[in-house]
Amino acid sequence: MAALRPTAEGHGGSPSARKFFSQPFTQPDDSPIQLRSATTYKGEAAVIFSKTDVEKLAAPYWWTLVGKFSHGRPTLEEIRRFFTTLNLKDHVAVGLLDYRHVLLRCSAEPDFTRIWTRGIWQMGKYPMHVFRWTSNFHVHKESSLAPVWFSLPSLPVHFFDKHSLFSIVSPVGKPLFLDAATVAGTRPSVARVCVEVDLLKPLCLRVWVAVEGATGFWQNIVPDALPAYCAGCWRLGHSVTDCKRKSVEQGLGKQANACLMRHGPVMAPSLTAHGQEQPAVAATALTQEGPQDQVRQLSLAADAADQNQTQLQQVREMVLGR
Repeated sequence: MAALRPTAEGHGGSPSARKFFSQPFTQPDDSPIQLRSATTYKGEAAVIFSKTDVEKLAAPYWWTLVGKFSHGRPTLEEIRRFFTTLNLKDHVAVGLLDYRHVLLRCSAEPDFTRIWTRGIWQMGKYPMHVFRWTSNFHVHKESSLAPVWFSLPSLPVHFFDKHSLFSIVSPVGKPLFLDAATVAGTRPSVARVCVEVDLLKPLCLRVWVAVEGATGFWQNIVPDALPAYCAGCWRLGHSVTDCKRKSVEQGLGKQANACLMRHGPVMAPSLTAHGQEQPAVAATALTQEGPQDQVRQLSLAADAADQNQTQLQQVREMVLGR
């Protein structure tokens, strides 16, 4: 059998062989944005996207959630198998973000709403906290958006209409849905609406409801249970005043100040470019930004060290898609 002669492009002569070879290098040219030219920021390379670009890029992830495991987690295969047992309307794609976070891409809005509003899902011995994905999400910064149930006590029954209720609670956040009793009108004493709330913004607790040309009334909007959010460590579940990381940083900062007051600056030798030690120079234990900033950096470094313990498992699962 005659050997295949290489073509001018360096591939085998078989059309099927050429097609197979080119498949890994073929990318669909359907990007929603144009190429952005590189620029500089503070003397280093940078790429700046417009807000419109980000909105277009984030559009396919509108029904996407993030699941967080704080104390270990199941394998990706076990997580995927768990969602198949929930009798969902459509498929939920599960992917690994890092050793604590998984990305949950829902295909149907009812599935997205059901998984998100549940808050915490128990997978065997591993609890998974769920929050909404946003375009500014980072694995070290949890989203401040949360679904919260609000009660509207003593609201006149003719305002129990869906669009009426959504209009009334719109100053609070984005209305999501009503509870079953409100829809059926079987509990006329109070209406309940689930609203997407940004926990970093001031909360509106009452709204003036009026009819054109007539008097109105103040309608109270009462949260059933408002989640706490810490703007210090960007985590759900506690406030800034109860933040353990902030308390540790403040305590270590005071200890560092006391150490400086007692012993003075630390004398640290420096090295030349050839590795030779120079005479010791005064190097204070604190940076110019202050002790808390330095301790925060140390705390982040400790977190990074903790992540390194599971780096091998993380990389392997990302590569193998397990």
